[in-house]
Amino acid sequence: MECWDVVVIGSGPAALRAALAAEQTGAHTMLMGEEGIGSTGIGVPGDALAASLKESSTKGHRDDTIRAGDWLSDQDITVSRVTAASRIVAELEGWGVIFRRNSEGLPHSFAGPGQNSSRITGCGDATAREVIQVLEDRCMKSGIHRKGDYLPLELVIEDSKVRGVIVLDQNQGQIRAIQAKAIVIADNGFEGAWNGEPTGGTGQALAAMKGVSLRDLEFQAWTPLSVSGTNISLPLGLLANGARLLSAGGEELVSDASLSPTMISQVMANAGEGCVLDATRLSGDAGIWYASTAALLQSRAGLDISSDMIPVEPSVSATIGGIPVDEMGRVAHGEWGMWLTGLYAAGDASCSGMHGASIAWGNRLLDDLVGGTNAGEHAGTWSKSTNSGGLELLQQTLSHVQEELDARLLNDSGETRIGTIREVLRKELCTSMSLSRDETSLQASLDTLERLEAESASIGLDDHSLLMNTELRQALNLKSACSLARMATASALARKESRGGHSRTDHPERDDDNWLKHSLISADGNVGALPLRMSASGTWILSPDE
Repeated sequence: MECWDVVVIGSGPAALRAALAAEQTGAHTMLMGEEGIGSTGIGVPGDALAASLKESSTKGHRDDTIRAGDWLSDQDITVSRVTAASRIVAELEGWGVIFRRNSEGLPHSFAGPGQNSSRITGCGDATAREVIQVLEDRCMKSGIHRKGDYLPLELVIEDSKVRGVIVLDQNQGQIRAIQAKAIVIADNGFEGAWNGEPTGGTGQALAAMKGVSLRDLEFQAWTPLSVSGTNISLPLGLLANGARLLSAGGEELVSDASLSPTMISQVMANAGEGCVLDATRLSGDAGIWYASTAALLQSRAGLDISSDMIPVEPSVSATIGGIPVDEMGRVAHGEWGMWLTGLYAAGDASCSGMHGASIAWGNRLLDDLVGGTNAGEHAGTWSKSTNSGGLELLQQTLSHVQEELDARLLNDSGETRIGTIREVLRKELCTSMSLSRDETSLQASLDTLERLEAESASIGLDDHSLLMNTELRQALNLKSACSLARMATASALARKESRGGHSRTDHPERDDDNWLKHSLISADGNVGALPLRMSASGTWILSPDE
Protein backbone atom coordinates (compact mmCIF):
# COMPACT_ATOMS: atom_id res chain seq x y z
CA MET A 1 0.00 0.00 0.00
CA GLU A 2 1.31 3.43 -0.95
CA CYS A 3 1.88 5.88 1.89
CA TRP A 4 2.26 9.65 1.45
CA ASP A 5 2.54 12.64 3.73
CA VAL A 6 0.18 14.70 1.54
CA VAL A 7 -2.16 13.64 -1.25
CA VAL A 8 -3.60 16.44 -3.40
CA ILE A 9 -6.77 15.65 -5.36
CA GLY A 10 -7.24 17.72 -8.53
CA SER A 11 -5.39 19.00 -11.57
CA GLY A 12 -6.25 22.70 -11.88
CA PRO A 13 -4.41 25.79 -10.57
CA ALA A 14 -5.40 25.25 -6.91
CA ALA A 15 -4.27 21.61 -6.93
CA LEU A 16 -0.98 22.32 -8.71
CA ARG A 17 -0.16 25.18 -6.35
CA ALA A 18 -1.10 23.11 -3.29
CA ALA A 19 1.18 20.27 -4.40
CA LEU A 20 4.08 22.69 -4.92
CA ALA A 21 3.57 24.29 -1.50
CA ALA A 22 3.37 20.90 0.25
CA GLU A 23 6.50 19.64 -1.50
CA GLN A 24 8.40 22.79 -0.53
CA THR A 25 7.85 21.98 3.16
CA GLY A 26 9.68 18.69 2.65
CA ALA A 27 6.50 16.59 2.75
CA HIS A 28 6.34 13.49 0.55
CA THR A 29 3.59 14.65 -1.84
CA MET A 30 1.45 12.97 -4.48
CA LEU A 31 -0.82 14.82 -6.92
CA MET A 32 -3.65 12.88 -8.52
CA GLY A 33 -6.50 13.74 -10.86
CA GLU A 34 -9.39 11.80 -12.34
CA GLU A 35 -8.56 13.13 -15.80
CA GLY A 36 -5.47 12.19 -17.77
CA ILE A 37 -2.30 14.13 -17.01
CA GLY A 38 -2.33 17.41 -18.94
CA SER A 39 -6.11 17.83 -18.72
CA THR A 40 -7.52 19.92 -15.88
CA GLY A 41 -11.03 18.54 -16.32
CA ILE A 42 -12.41 21.97 -15.43
CA GLY A 43 -13.68 25.05 -17.14
CA VAL A 44 -11.35 28.00 -17.54
CA PRO A 45 -11.06 29.60 -14.07
CA GLY A 46 -10.88 33.09 -15.53
CA ASP A 47 -9.01 35.12 -18.09
CA ALA A 48 -7.55 37.47 -15.49
CA LEU A 49 -5.97 37.88 -12.08
CA ALA A 50 -6.94 40.74 -9.76
CA ALA A 51 -4.12 42.52 -7.92
CA SER A 52 -3.54 46.07 -6.66
CA LEU A 53 -0.38 46.66 -8.70
CA LYS A 54 -0.96 50.39 -9.25
CA GLU A 55 -2.71 51.26 -5.99
CA SER A 56 -1.14 52.57 -2.80
CA SER A 57 -3.01 49.95 -0.74
CA THR A 58 -5.27 46.93 -1.15
CA LYS A 59 -8.24 48.70 0.47
CA GLY A 60 -10.04 49.28 -2.83
CA HIS A 61 -9.64 45.64 -3.86
CA ARG A 62 -10.88 44.53 -0.47
CA ASP A 63 -13.94 46.79 -0.58
CA ASP A 64 -14.86 45.84 -4.17
CA THR A 65 -14.63 42.17 -3.26
CA ILE A 66 -16.92 42.57 -0.25
CA ARG A 67 -19.45 44.64 -2.21
CA ALA A 68 -19.47 42.20 -5.14
CA GLY A 69 -20.06 39.41 -2.61
CA ASP A 70 -23.06 41.31 -1.25
CA TRP A 71 -21.52 41.37 2.26
CA LEU A 72 -21.43 37.61 2.64
CA SER A 73 -17.62 37.51 2.38
CA ASP A 74 -15.56 36.47 5.38
CA GLN A 75 -13.80 39.79 5.74
CA ASP A 76 -10.63 38.61 7.47
CA ILE A 77 -10.04 36.03 4.73
CA THR A 78 -10.78 38.62 2.04
CA VAL A 79 -8.10 40.89 3.50
CA SER A 80 -5.50 38.13 3.54
CA ARG A 81 -6.31 37.06 -0.04
CA VAL A 82 -6.13 40.51 -1.63
CA THR A 83 -2.97 41.33 0.35
CA ALA A 84 -1.26 38.29 -1.21
CA ALA A 85 -2.29 39.18 -4.78
CA SER A 86 0.78 41.25 -5.77
CA ARG A 87 3.06 38.54 -4.43
CA ILE A 88 1.22 35.96 -6.52
CA VAL A 89 1.65 38.04 -9.70
CA ALA A 90 5.38 38.50 -8.99
CA GLU A 91 5.76 34.78 -8.31
CA LEU A 92 4.03 33.77 -11.56
CA GLU A 93 6.07 36.27 -13.55
CA GLY A 94 9.27 34.92 -12.03
CA TRP A 95 8.23 31.39 -13.00
CA GLY A 96 7.63 32.35 -16.62
CA VAL A 97 4.08 33.66 -17.12
CA ILE A 98 4.23 36.30 -19.86
CA PHE A 99 1.85 39.05 -18.76
CA ARG A 100 0.46 41.67 -21.09
CA ARG A 101 2.63 44.76 -20.57
CA ASN A 102 2.05 48.52 -20.59
CA SER A 103 4.28 51.19 -22.13
CA GLU A 104 6.42 51.20 -18.98
CA GLY A 105 7.10 47.48 -19.27
CA LEU A 106 4.98 46.62 -16.23
CA PRO A 107 2.03 44.19 -16.21
CA HIS A 108 -0.88 45.92 -17.96
CA SER A 109 -3.78 46.64 -15.59
CA PHE A 110 -7.33 47.76 -16.30
CA ALA A 111 -10.73 47.85 -14.62
CA GLY A 112 -13.34 45.20 -15.25
CA PRO A 113 -16.61 43.67 -13.98
CA GLY A 114 -16.70 44.00 -10.20
CA GLN A 115 -13.43 45.94 -10.00
CA ASN A 116 -13.71 49.74 -9.89
CA SER A 117 -9.97 50.39 -10.31
CA SER A 118 -7.33 49.22 -12.74
CA ARG A 119 -6.34 46.02 -10.98
CA ILE A 120 -6.99 43.35 -13.63
CA THR A 121 -3.91 41.80 -15.22
CA GLY A 122 -3.21 38.68 -17.23
CA CYS A 123 -2.34 37.24 -20.65
CA GLY A 124 -5.58 37.92 -22.48
CA ASP A 125 -7.56 34.78 -23.23
CA ALA A 126 -4.50 32.63 -22.44
CA THR A 127 -4.23 33.57 -18.76
CA ALA A 128 -5.51 30.33 -17.21
CA ARG A 129 -3.68 28.24 -19.79
CA GLU A 130 -0.38 30.03 -19.15
CA VAL A 131 -0.73 29.76 -15.38
CA ILE A 132 -1.53 26.04 -15.51
CA GLN A 133 1.36 25.35 -17.88
CA VAL A 134 3.85 27.19 -15.66
CA LEU A 135 2.61 25.40 -12.54
CA GLU A 136 2.81 22.02 -14.27
CA ASP A 137 6.40 22.80 -15.29
CA ARG A 138 7.25 23.69 -11.69
CA CYS A 139 5.70 20.43 -10.45
CA MET A 140 7.80 18.43 -12.91
CA LYS A 141 10.97 20.29 -11.92
CA SER A 142 10.19 19.68 -8.25
CA GLY A 143 9.85 15.96 -8.90
CA ILE A 144 6.30 15.78 -7.54
CA HIS A 145 4.84 12.30 -8.06
CA ARG A 146 1.76 12.62 -10.24
CA LYS A 147 -1.01 10.20 -11.18
CA GLY A 148 -3.61 10.72 -13.88
CA ASP A 149 -6.84 8.76 -14.41
CA TYR A 150 -7.11 8.23 -10.65
CA LEU A 151 -10.74 8.58 -9.57
CA PRO A 152 -11.20 9.03 -5.79
CA LEU A 153 -14.05 6.85 -4.51
CA GLU A 154 -14.06 7.30 -0.73
CA LEU A 155 -12.18 9.17 1.95
CA VAL A 156 -11.02 7.08 4.90
CA ILE A 157 -11.46 8.91 8.20
CA GLU A 158 -10.94 7.44 11.67
CA ASP A 159 -11.93 9.34 14.82
CA SER A 160 -12.23 12.62 12.85
CA LYS A 161 -8.73 12.15 11.43
CA VAL A 162 -7.78 11.52 7.80
CA ARG A 163 -6.15 8.17 7.13
CA GLY A 164 -6.22 7.99 3.35
CA VAL A 165 -8.36 7.57 0.26
CA ILE A 166 -9.69 4.73 -1.89
CA VAL A 167 -9.21 5.31 -5.62
CA LEU A 168 -10.00 3.67 -8.93
CA ASP A 169 -6.79 3.36 -10.95
CA GLN A 170 -8.33 3.52 -14.42
CA ASN A 171 -5.02 2.79 -16.14
CA GLN A 172 -4.62 -0.58 -14.40
CA GLY A 173 -8.29 -1.33 -13.79
CA GLN A 174 -7.75 -1.73 -10.04
CA ILE A 175 -9.16 -0.34 -6.81
CA ARG A 176 -6.35 0.93 -4.57
CA ALA A 177 -6.01 2.18 -1.01
CA ILE A 178 -3.62 5.09 -0.49
CA GLN A 179 -2.51 5.94 3.02
CA ALA A 180 -2.02 9.66 3.71
CA LYS A 181 -1.45 11.89 6.71
CA ALA A 182 -3.17 14.82 4.99
CA ILE A 183 -5.43 15.19 1.96
CA VAL A 184 -6.05 18.41 0.04
CA ILE A 185 -9.25 18.36 -2.03
CA ALA A 186 -8.65 20.84 -4.85
CA ASP A 187 -10.69 19.58 -7.79
CA ASN A 188 -13.54 21.39 -9.54
CA GLY A 189 -17.09 22.32 -8.63
CA PHE A 190 -20.25 20.94 -10.21
CA GLU A 191 -21.10 23.89 -12.47
CA GLY A 192 -21.27 21.57 -15.48
CA ALA A 193 -24.61 20.26 -14.20
CA TRP A 194 -26.28 23.48 -15.42
CA ASN A 195 -24.77 23.06 -18.88
CA GLY A 196 -25.40 19.37 -19.49
CA GLU A 197 -21.84 18.40 -18.64
CA PRO A 198 -21.84 17.24 -14.99
CA THR A 199 -18.26 16.06 -14.70
CA GLY A 200 -17.24 17.65 -11.41
CA GLY A 201 -17.89 17.96 -7.73
CA THR A 202 -16.22 14.65 -6.82
CA GLY A 203 -14.28 16.09 -3.89
CA GLN A 204 -17.28 17.96 -2.50
CA ALA A 205 -19.40 14.80 -2.69
CA LEU A 206 -16.70 12.73 -0.95
CA ALA A 207 -16.51 15.25 1.90
CA ALA A 208 -20.30 15.38 2.25
CA MET A 209 -20.39 11.57 2.33
CA LYS A 210 -18.14 11.70 5.40
CA GLY A 211 -20.37 14.10 7.30
CA VAL A 212 -19.00 17.48 6.22
CA SER A 213 -21.82 20.01 5.83
CA LEU A 214 -21.20 22.06 2.69
CA ARG A 215 -21.41 25.85 2.80
CA ASP A 216 -23.34 28.36 0.65
CA LEU A 217 -24.30 25.87 -2.09
CA GLU A 218 -27.17 28.14 -3.15
CA PHE A 219 -24.72 30.58 -4.76
CA GLN A 220 -23.30 30.19 -8.25
CA ALA A 221 -21.20 32.51 -10.38
CA TRP A 222 -22.66 33.36 -13.78
CA THR A 223 -21.00 34.59 -16.95
CA PRO A 224 -22.97 36.83 -19.34
CA LEU A 225 -20.85 35.78 -22.32
CA SER A 226 -21.93 32.25 -23.15
CA VAL A 227 -22.42 31.99 -26.92
CA SER A 228 -26.02 30.97 -27.57
CA GLY A 229 -26.48 27.44 -28.88
CA THR A 230 -22.90 26.38 -28.03
CA ASN A 231 -20.79 25.45 -25.03
CA ILE A 232 -18.40 28.35 -25.71
CA SER A 233 -17.93 30.99 -23.02
CA LEU A 234 -16.13 34.14 -24.10
CA PRO A 235 -13.53 35.81 -21.86
CA LEU A 236 -14.82 38.70 -19.75
CA GLY A 237 -11.77 40.69 -20.79
CA LEU A 238 -13.59 41.57 -23.99
CA LEU A 239 -15.98 43.77 -21.98
CA ALA A 240 -13.06 45.62 -20.42
CA ASN A 241 -11.36 46.16 -23.77
CA GLY A 242 -14.02 47.86 -25.83
CA ALA A 243 -16.70 45.22 -26.41
CA ARG A 244 -20.30 46.19 -25.64
CA LEU A 245 -23.20 44.09 -24.41
CA LEU A 246 -26.40 45.07 -26.24
CA SER A 247 -30.07 44.19 -25.86
CA ALA A 248 -32.15 42.94 -28.78
CA GLY A 249 -33.16 46.56 -29.38
CA GLY A 250 -29.54 47.77 -29.53
CA GLU A 251 -29.47 49.36 -26.06
CA GLU A 252 -26.16 49.10 -24.21
CA LEU A 253 -26.81 47.05 -21.07
CA VAL A 254 -23.72 47.64 -18.95
CA SER A 255 -22.22 51.01 -18.10
CA ASP A 256 -21.41 50.40 -14.43
CA ALA A 257 -17.97 48.77 -14.01
CA SER A 258 -18.76 47.86 -10.40
CA LEU A 259 -21.22 45.15 -11.47
CA SER A 260 -19.87 41.63 -11.03
CA PRO A 261 -20.32 39.13 -13.90
CA THR A 262 -23.26 37.58 -12.04
CA MET A 263 -24.93 40.99 -11.67
CA ILE A 264 -24.40 41.67 -15.39
CA SER A 265 -26.04 38.30 -16.10
CA GLN A 266 -29.06 39.38 -14.06
CA VAL A 267 -29.29 42.60 -16.09
CA MET A 268 -29.24 40.47 -19.25
CA ALA A 269 -31.95 38.17 -17.94
CA ASN A 270 -34.17 41.19 -17.21
CA ALA A 271 -33.53 42.50 -20.75
CA GLY A 272 -34.92 39.30 -22.26
CA GLU A 273 -33.70 37.17 -25.14
CA GLY A 274 -31.74 38.36 -28.13
CA CYS A 275 -28.76 39.96 -26.36
CA VAL A 276 -25.58 40.28 -28.41
CA LEU A 277 -21.94 41.14 -27.87
CA ASP A 278 -20.46 43.78 -30.13
CA ALA A 279 -16.69 43.21 -30.12
CA THR A 280 -16.00 44.85 -33.45
CA ARG A 281 -14.10 47.75 -31.89
CA LEU A 282 -11.68 46.34 -29.38
CA SER A 283 -9.32 48.94 -27.95
CA GLY A 284 -5.55 49.14 -28.41
CA ASP A 285 -3.76 45.84 -28.90
CA ALA A 286 -6.60 43.82 -27.34
CA GLY A 287 -7.24 42.03 -30.65
CA ILE A 288 -3.82 40.37 -30.37
CA TRP A 289 -4.41 39.18 -26.80
CA TYR A 290 -7.81 37.71 -27.66
CA ALA A 291 -6.83 36.19 -31.02
CA SER A 292 -7.46 32.64 -29.80
CA THR A 293 -11.03 33.58 -28.92
CA ALA A 294 -11.55 35.03 -32.41
CA ALA A 295 -10.19 31.85 -34.00
CA LEU A 296 -12.39 29.64 -31.81
CA LEU A 297 -15.52 31.59 -32.70
CA GLN A 298 -14.68 31.40 -36.39
CA SER A 299 -14.04 27.67 -36.41
CA ARG A 300 -16.81 26.58 -34.02
CA ALA A 301 -19.61 29.02 -34.77
CA GLY A 302 -18.67 30.63 -38.08
CA LEU A 303 -18.69 34.08 -36.48
CA ASP A 304 -16.18 36.83 -37.25
CA ILE A 305 -15.51 38.77 -34.06
CA SER A 306 -14.35 41.80 -36.07
CA SER A 307 -17.65 42.22 -37.94
CA ASP A 308 -20.43 40.01 -36.53
CA MET A 309 -22.75 40.54 -33.59
CA ILE A 310 -22.31 37.52 -31.31
CA PRO A 311 -25.50 36.12 -29.69
CA VAL A 312 -24.85 35.59 -25.98
CA GLU A 313 -26.75 34.46 -22.91
CA PRO A 314 -25.98 33.92 -19.21
CA SER A 315 -24.73 30.55 -17.99
CA VAL A 316 -23.21 29.19 -14.79
CA SER A 317 -19.43 29.52 -14.85
CA ALA A 318 -18.58 28.27 -11.35
CA THR A 319 -20.10 27.13 -8.10
CA ILE A 320 -19.25 29.42 -5.19
CA GLY A 321 -20.33 27.15 -2.35
CA GLY A 322 -18.44 24.06 -1.30
CA ILE A 323 -16.36 22.57 1.48
CA PRO A 324 -16.07 25.13 4.32
CA VAL A 325 -12.47 26.07 5.08
CA ASP A 326 -10.53 28.61 7.08
CA GLU A 327 -7.70 30.80 5.81
CA MET A 328 -5.26 27.85 5.92
CA GLY A 329 -7.60 25.56 4.00
CA ARG A 330 -8.52 23.40 7.02
CA VAL A 331 -11.97 21.86 6.64
CA ALA A 332 -14.41 23.16 9.27
CA HIS A 333 -16.68 20.53 10.75
CA GLY A 334 -19.95 22.13 11.80
CA GLU A 335 -18.51 25.27 13.39
CA TRP A 336 -15.37 27.40 13.44
CA GLY A 337 -12.64 25.86 15.54
CA MET A 338 -13.71 22.27 14.86
CA TRP A 339 -11.73 20.56 12.10
CA LEU A 340 -11.51 17.23 10.38
CA THR A 341 -7.86 16.69 11.21
CA GLY A 342 -5.66 16.37 8.13
CA LEU A 343 -8.41 17.28 5.64
CA TYR A 344 -7.94 20.44 3.57
CA ALA A 345 -9.66 22.00 0.56
CA ALA A 346 -8.86 24.75 -1.93
CA GLY A 347 -10.07 26.22 -5.20
CA ASP A 348 -13.52 25.50 -6.61
CA ALA A 349 -14.00 22.49 -4.32
CA SER A 350 -13.83 24.78 -1.30
CA CYS A 351 -15.85 27.70 -0.02
CA SER A 352 -13.11 29.96 1.31
CA GLY A 353 -15.45 32.80 2.21
CA MET A 354 -13.68 35.29 -0.06
CA HIS A 355 -16.37 35.50 -2.72
CA GLY A 356 -19.49 35.73 -0.60
CA ALA A 357 -22.56 35.62 -2.83
CA SER A 358 -20.94 36.67 -6.12
CA ILE A 359 -17.42 36.67 -7.59
CA ALA A 360 -15.66 39.85 -8.70
CA TRP A 361 -13.69 39.32 -11.91
CA GLY A 362 -10.12 38.17 -11.33
CA ASN A 363 -10.80 36.90 -7.81
CA ARG A 364 -11.53 33.30 -8.76
CA LEU A 365 -8.04 32.59 -10.03
CA LEU A 366 -6.58 34.60 -7.14
CA ASP A 367 -8.50 32.48 -4.62
CA ASP A 368 -7.32 29.30 -6.38
CA LEU A 369 -3.67 30.28 -6.11
CA VAL A 370 -3.65 31.76 -2.60
CA GLY A 371 -5.94 29.06 -1.23
CA GLY A 372 -3.89 26.30 -2.84
CA THR A 373 -0.66 27.75 -1.47
CA ASN A 374 -2.00 28.05 2.08
CA ALA A 375 -3.62 24.61 2.14
CA GLY A 376 -0.57 22.84 0.71
CA GLU A 377 1.84 24.63 3.02
CA HIS A 378 -0.19 23.95 6.16
CA ALA A 379 -0.87 20.32 5.18
CA GLY A 380 2.81 19.71 4.46
CA THR A 381 3.98 21.28 7.70
CA TRP A 382 1.36 19.50 9.79
CA SER A 383 2.03 16.09 8.19
CA LYS A 384 5.63 16.13 9.35
CA SER A 385 4.49 16.32 12.98
CA THR A 386 2.22 13.27 12.93
CA ASN A 387 2.34 9.57 12.13
CA SER A 388 0.46 7.52 9.58
CA GLY A 389 -2.29 5.23 10.80
CA GLY A 390 -5.56 3.53 10.05
CA LEU A 391 -4.06 0.67 8.05
CA GLU A 392 -6.69 -1.83 9.14
CA LEU A 393 -9.53 0.60 8.37
CA LEU A 394 -8.02 1.34 4.95
CA GLN A 395 -7.94 -2.35 4.11
CA GLN A 396 -11.51 -2.87 5.33
CA THR A 397 -12.76 0.12 3.32
CA LEU A 398 -10.89 -1.11 0.24
CA SER A 399 -12.61 -4.50 0.46
CA HIS A 400 -16.01 -2.88 0.98
CA VAL A 401 -15.65 -0.49 -1.98
CA GLN A 402 -14.35 -3.34 -4.17
CA GLU A 403 -17.35 -5.52 -3.30
CA GLU A 404 -19.83 -2.72 -3.97
CA LEU A 405 -18.30 -1.83 -7.33
CA ASP A 406 -18.02 -5.47 -8.40
CA ALA A 407 -21.66 -6.07 -7.49
CA ARG A 408 -22.73 -3.06 -9.52
CA LEU A 409 -20.79 -4.07 -12.61
CA LEU A 410 -21.62 -7.78 -12.47
CA ASN A 411 -25.33 -7.32 -11.70
CA ASP A 412 -25.98 -4.28 -13.86
CA SER A 413 -29.64 -4.24 -14.84
CA GLY A 414 -30.23 -0.50 -14.99
CA GLU A 415 -32.23 0.78 -17.91
CA THR A 416 -31.74 4.50 -17.37
CA ARG A 417 -28.83 5.90 -19.34
CA ILE A 418 -26.32 8.62 -18.52
CA GLY A 419 -27.63 11.00 -21.20
CA THR A 420 -31.20 10.79 -19.92
CA ILE A 421 -30.35 11.67 -16.32
CA ARG A 422 -27.88 14.34 -17.44
CA GLU A 423 -30.54 16.11 -19.50
CA VAL A 424 -33.21 15.93 -16.77
CA LEU A 425 -30.70 17.35 -14.29
CA ARG A 426 -29.81 20.19 -16.64
CA LYS A 427 -33.46 21.11 -17.21
CA GLU A 428 -34.29 21.04 -13.50
CA LEU A 429 -31.41 23.32 -12.55
CA CYS A 430 -32.01 25.71 -15.44
CA THR A 431 -35.65 25.98 -14.37
CA SER A 432 -35.48 26.21 -10.58
CA MET A 433 -31.85 27.21 -9.90
CA SER A 434 -31.59 29.90 -12.55
CA LEU A 435 -31.13 33.64 -12.09
CA SER A 436 -34.74 33.82 -10.85
CA ARG A 437 -36.04 31.45 -8.15
CA ASP A 438 -39.14 30.95 -6.01
CA GLU A 439 -40.39 28.52 -3.38
CA THR A 440 -42.82 26.67 -5.65
CA SER A 441 -40.29 25.82 -8.34
CA LEU A 442 -37.54 25.01 -5.83
CA GLN A 443 -39.76 22.60 -3.89
CA ALA A 444 -40.97 20.87 -7.05
CA SER A 445 -37.41 20.57 -8.31
CA LEU A 446 -36.21 19.23 -4.97
CA ASP A 447 -38.70 16.36 -5.19
CA THR A 448 -37.54 15.57 -8.74
CA LEU A 449 -33.86 15.75 -7.81
CA GLU A 450 -34.35 13.31 -4.93
CA ARG A 451 -35.81 10.77 -7.37
CA LEU A 452 -33.07 11.52 -9.90
CA GLU A 453 -30.36 10.98 -7.28
CA ALA A 454 -31.80 7.54 -6.49
CA GLU A 455 -31.92 6.63 -10.18
CA SER A 456 -28.35 7.78 -10.74
CA ALA A 457 -27.11 5.07 -8.36
CA SER A 458 -28.08 2.36 -10.85
CA ILE A 459 -27.36 3.86 -14.28
CA GLY A 460 -27.14 1.20 -16.98
CA LEU A 461 -23.64 0.66 -18.38
CA ASP A 462 -22.38 -0.96 -21.57
CA ASP A 463 -18.82 -1.40 -20.29
CA HIS A 464 -18.55 -3.63 -17.20
CA SER A 465 -14.78 -3.61 -16.75
CA LEU A 466 -12.62 -1.38 -14.54
CA LEU A 467 -9.91 -0.76 -17.13
CA MET A 468 -10.22 2.75 -18.65
CA ASN A 469 -13.99 2.62 -18.23
CA THR A 470 -14.87 6.24 -18.98
CA GLU A 471 -18.56 5.35 -18.91
CA LEU A 472 -18.27 4.22 -15.28
CA ARG A 473 -16.41 7.40 -14.40
CA GLN A 474 -19.13 9.52 -15.98
CA ALA A 475 -21.82 7.58 -14.12
CA LEU A 476 -20.08 8.07 -10.77
CA ASN A 477 -19.52 11.77 -11.52
CA LEU A 478 -23.18 12.13 -12.47
CA LYS A 479 -24.29 10.56 -9.20
CA SER A 480 -22.14 13.10 -7.32
CA ALA A 481 -23.60 15.95 -9.39
CA CYS A 482 -27.17 14.82 -8.66
CA SER A 483 -26.45 14.68 -4.93
CA LEU A 484 -24.85 18.13 -4.89
CA ALA A 485 -27.64 19.61 -7.02
CA ARG A 486 -30.22 18.31 -4.55
CA MET A 487 -28.28 19.80 -1.63
CA ALA A 488 -27.88 23.15 -3.44
CA THR A 489 -31.61 23.31 -4.19
CA ALA A 490 -32.51 22.57 -0.57
CA SER A 491 -30.08 25.28 0.54
CA ALA A 492 -31.65 27.76 -1.91
CA LEU A 493 -35.10 26.88 -0.61
CA ALA A 494 -34.00 27.61 2.95
CA ARG A 495 -32.43 31.04 2.20
CA LYS A 496 -35.49 33.29 2.10
CA GLU A 497 -33.91 36.44 0.73
CA SER A 498 -32.19 37.72 -2.43
CA ARG A 499 -28.42 38.15 -2.24
CA GLY A 500 -25.79 38.08 -4.97
CA GLY A 501 -26.55 35.35 -7.50
CA HIS A 502 -29.41 33.99 -5.36
CA SER A 503 -32.48 35.94 -6.48
CA ARG A 504 -35.83 34.93 -4.97
CA THR A 505 -38.87 36.52 -6.64
CA ASP A 506 -40.92 35.69 -3.53
CA HIS A 507 -38.28 37.29 -1.26
CA PRO A 508 -36.86 40.06 -3.48
CA GLU A 509 -35.01 42.03 -0.78
CA ARG A 510 -31.76 41.33 1.03
CA ASP A 511 -32.48 40.45 4.67
CA ASP A 512 -29.43 41.30 6.77
CA ASP A 513 -31.31 40.85 10.03
CA ASN A 514 -31.91 37.13 9.45
CA TRP A 515 -29.59 35.97 6.67
CA LEU A 516 -26.25 37.71 7.11
CA LYS A 517 -24.64 34.31 7.68
CA HIS A 518 -23.39 31.29 5.78
CA SER A 519 -25.70 28.39 5.11
CA LEU A 520 -24.69 24.80 5.84
CA ILE A 521 -26.31 21.68 4.47
CA SER A 522 -25.50 18.04 5.15
CA ALA A 523 -25.79 15.14 2.73
CA ASP A 524 -29.07 14.09 4.35
CA GLY A 525 -30.56 17.57 3.90
CA ASN A 526 -30.18 19.07 7.38
CA VAL A 527 -29.79 22.84 7.09
CA GLY A 528 -27.66 24.85 9.49
CA ALA A 529 -25.71 28.09 9.63
CA LEU A 530 -22.18 29.34 10.16
CA PRO A 531 -21.46 32.91 11.32
CA LEU A 532 -19.43 35.30 9.20
CA ARG A 533 -15.81 35.90 10.12
CA MET A 534 -15.07 39.59 10.59
CA SER A 535 -11.82 41.33 11.45
CA ALA A 536 -9.47 40.08 14.17
CA SER A 537 -11.36 42.29 16.62
CA GLY A 538 -14.71 40.81 15.55
CA THR A 539 -15.98 44.08 14.03
CA TRP A 540 -16.97 45.01 10.47
CA ILE A 541 -14.17 46.10 8.15
CA LEU A 542 -16.84 47.29 5.73
CA SER A 543 -20.43 47.20 6.94
CA PRO A 544 -23.53 46.65 4.77
CA ASP A 545 -24.52 50.27 5.48
CA GLU A 546 -21.44 51.65 3.72
